[in-house]
Amino acid sequence: MIKRLIVTVYLVFFVIAFGISQSFFFGIKGGPSIGYQKWENFNQKPVLTYHIASFIESYSEENPMNTLYAQLGYHNRGSALRGALGYTIDGNVFRLPTRNFLFHNISLGLGAKRKQQLKEDLKSFYSFGLRAEYTISTNLDKFAHFNQRQSYPYYPDNIFVKKFVYGAQVGGGVEYVFSELVELLIELSINPDLSNQYLQPEIGSIVDPYHPNNTITLRKRRIKNVTVEISFGFRFMRKVEYVD
Repeated sequence: MIKRLIVTVYLVFFVIAFGISQSFFFGIKGGPSIGYQKWENFNQKPVLTYHIASFIESYSEENPMNTLYAQLGYHNRGSALRGALGYTIDGNVFRLPTRNFLFHNISLGLGAKRKQQLKEDLKSFYSFGLRAEYTISTNLDKFAHFNQRQSYPYYPDNIFVKKFVYGAQVGGGVEYVFSELVELLIELSINPDLSNQYLQPEIGSIVDPYHPNNTITLRKRRIKNVTVEISFGFRFMRKVEYVD
């Protein structure tokens, strides 16, 4: 299933690559990501992770400042639980270690870019696009033993993960021209999800694992990703010239 999906996505990617224009740019980019998620029952913090993507971009000599792009990449989404307090049987307080919650997604994005010429060899740009993603794996299995011990999913469980998600991408950056065929790319983008990455129904009257004498209600847990990505990469032109 996963292999078939990845092959299909790559086919779509390359059809777009050869269909948007005769001449076009292609390249690779990647870098650090800062992931954040809002949960109902945890004070989530950002998690530092990474991403990598290949891309293609249209090119027109008549209108080089307006382009279309498609990109296919591997992106980590998620968040971290830091600074949470635990209690021993004797009532002593201790600080729990940081726990990272990661969703490993394959992402296909389509969008448009608008550029401005700053100098002869330097352009700035801003972009907007939409993306569809498939979650190939998570790290939630590492919390399964805790959920089994408590007999309820206090931490997220893979059974409630939504494999298909979609969202937007808003970005901007600069392109530095080394030559007609090679450019350096630096980009900052914000990637908010428009659909839920995780959806768990409400569970009531359960024992608080950190205060065993109390009961709590786990409210309906709807998790959406928001990821900030900093990308560094190279763009290469595939230029087609016609000779009479």
